[in-house]
Parts: sequence; structure tokens; C-alpha cells
Amino acid sequence: MSENTFEIALLDNRPYFESALRYGVQKAIISTSKIAAIEAEAPKGMVQIADAFGSKYLRPEIEAARKRIVNLASLYLIETTKGDLELAARMIRDNTFLTLSRGGSGLLKALFAMPEYALLGHEAKGKVEDFLEAWSLKEKPMEYRNALEHRQLNALEIEAGYWFGEMLGLSAAYLKEEDVEAVSVVRSALLLQLFGKQDATMQNQVEFASLIDAIRAFTPARIKKAWSGLDMGEFPEQFHPIVERILGEIKAHDLPRLQDKAASLDKLVFELKDRYYLRDHEVEDTSEYDALVSKEWTRLTKGKTDVDSLMTLFVCIAGEIPPKTTLPEKTAKSLVKKFREQGFQSELATEWIRTSAPHEKQEGLLEDWTNFVEEAGNYLLDDWDTNYSGAMRFLDANCHIQKPAAKK
Repeated sequence: MSENTFEIALLDNRPYFESALRYGVQKAIISTSKIAAIEAEAPKGMVQIADAFGSKYLRPEIEAARKRIVNLASLYLIETTKGDLELAARMIRDNTFLTLSRGGSGLLKALFAMPEYALLGHEAKGKVEDFLEAWSLKEKPMEYRNALEHRQLNALEIEAGYWFGEMLGLSAAYLKEEDVEAVSVVRSALLLQLFGKQDATMQNQVEFASLIDAIRAFTPARIKKAWSGLDMGEFPEQFHPIVERILGEIKAHDLPRLQDKAASLDKLVFELKDRYYLRDHEVEDTSEYDALVSKEWTRLTKGKTDVDSLMTLFVCIAGEIPPKTTLPEKTAKSLVKKFREQGFQSELATEWIRTSAPHEKQEGLLEDWTNFVEEAGNYLLDDWDTNYSGAMRFLDANCHIQKPAAKK
């Protein structure tokens, strides 16, 4: 049976059962007695199907059941015979109509059992009855074939995910509890295989950032050498197409970003981390990660992460004075005076947060700063507060203001 003939069979607008039946009658494969048997069987099957999916007493349900039983028989015939009409006609001759429709139902149940998504974990499925109700009304065999190929690939990717997970030291039992994307595990293992040092791991965001930082220092020649040194023979043959596809994605998508020297390490980690699997989703040592990915942030904050210190820093940036996490009271007063004379340029701090703060923190920092700015206007720009007492109370409550030492 040629592939072209099968494609022609798929493109026929009539149900495949009808096409095979017509062919069988024309070629004297199917007798009139067989047609009479089908005519006797079909109503019984239709009533059973209508009762299963609705009501056997309603005409619309009976009409839908007629479509379902023909579609199920057609699906079984075209998948079993691969579009060979003569073979399909012989199957109609040698089997009951209900047997053929049950065969189609069996194919759909097997399809339902396959993974809809390539996730390493326990996939939440609906009811098989709901699946059969929807799919038994589909009249295009290509929809089934596309879904079958997709789910077969999902099953293979899941198998690959568990295999490559072992390379990362992750057991199948652990991955099942994580509900992680299979491809992300494979991609992580391949990136380490390509560019990681021996026994290197990629457990958390700090290690991921460190690996990316190392790759950014590679020369084109070193990257080419790493690529050519990858031995496909180390991987099971059934996974080769998946490995080749993911390697292509790394080369086309990830490496160009890594070789862009204008992009900060922090931004790259933020952009790429969701494509890979990191065992520890949260950064355990925030200061270590910040120091690695955002040197400007680390230099100015000096490891301070409390809100008061950061608001002090942002106020300095908005006032265009040297950024500090603690301000002498005298400097704070002069800064308030400057705000009243020249305006409170809060957008300067907003822009600095967007360009210098670690991406992980930006959303929260911008929210904190916006809340601060909304309240600050009532105090820092209040011309009635001529002695700055209200402004200083506000800054003292929200920032680190260093008061002069008491005289002895």
C-alpha cells in the first residue's frame, strides 16, 4: 500500500466506511446479504451509543449516534488497512458492523490513555467517556493521526526526560512529584554535557547563572569544539531525534543570546531559566546570586535588602546625589530642600531599578517604590512644612536617617 494511496483515502470527503462499502459492492467482495446484516445491526448499535452519550429516545441523539458509529468504524478501518480499500472491504465482509465500531472505540481509548502533555508527573485526565463523546463525532481521520503522533512524541519525551534526569542525579520518583516539563530536563542535561565541567551540577539558579557566565566567556572556537565533542552514541538511539531537535533549539535560540555581550547576565538568567529545569526554584542565597548577576546593584546596596535601606538608596538616586543606604539627617534635609526647589524626580530611581536591580526583585521593588512615592509627595513637597519637620518624620519612618550624635 503506497503512502500516496493512503493520503488519497484521507482526503476523501465521504466516511471511509462508506467508501470501502461502495468499493466492496462494486468489486463483488461484499454481498447483498452482508449489506442486509449491516442494516439490521446498525440501529441496535446506534441506540446503544445514543443511550451512552445522551438519550435513546431523542431524535437528535439518534442522528448523532449514526454519525458516531460510522465514524468509529471508519477510523478502525482506515487505521487498520492504511487506506487499502480492498482490504477494508474484506474486513467489512468478515466482521460485524458493531465489531468495527468497537475497534474504533478501542483506538480512541488507547489515544486517551497516552499523555496529552510531556510532563514528568501524574497527568490529570478527564473522563474517557467525555473524550469518546467528543472524538467519535470527528469525521476527519487526519485529526486522529495528528493527535496520535503528538501523544506518541509526548510519551517518548517523557521517557527521555526520566533517562536524562538520571544524568542530573534526579530519580524518576522525584521527578514524578515535580510535574516538570520533560524537555526542560533533557535541555538542562545537554547544556551541562556541552559546556559544564566534569561533575558540574545545575541544581539552582546560582549554579545556572554560574554556568551561563562561564559559557559567555567561551570563544567561538571553544564553543565549536564543545559542540563537536558531543557523542550521540552516549544516548539511546530512540532519543536521537529529540536530542537533535533540542540541540538545534539551543544553538538557534540560546547561544545567540549568550553571545550578546550587551545583555546583562541577570537578564539572560531571567530570560532563559524557564527553558531549563532547576531543582531549587527559589534562590537560597540571595546575596550570592545578586553578587553574581548584578554587580552595580551589589556595589550600591552592599548586601542590604531591607526596605528602609533600599528606599534610602532610591531617594538618593531620585535626588541625584551619591547613593547611600543611610543618610545623615543634615543631608536628608538638604535633599528635601532640593526636591522642593527642583522637583522630585522619582522616575530616575524607577529607571535605575529596571536597569540595575536583579530581575527577580524588580516587580516587588517597583511596587514598594511606587507606594513610597505616592505618599512622599504629601510630605517632601509640602511648602507649608517650612521647618521640614513633617518631611523628616516621613523619611525617618521609611528610610535610614542617621541623627547627629548627642553632645556629651
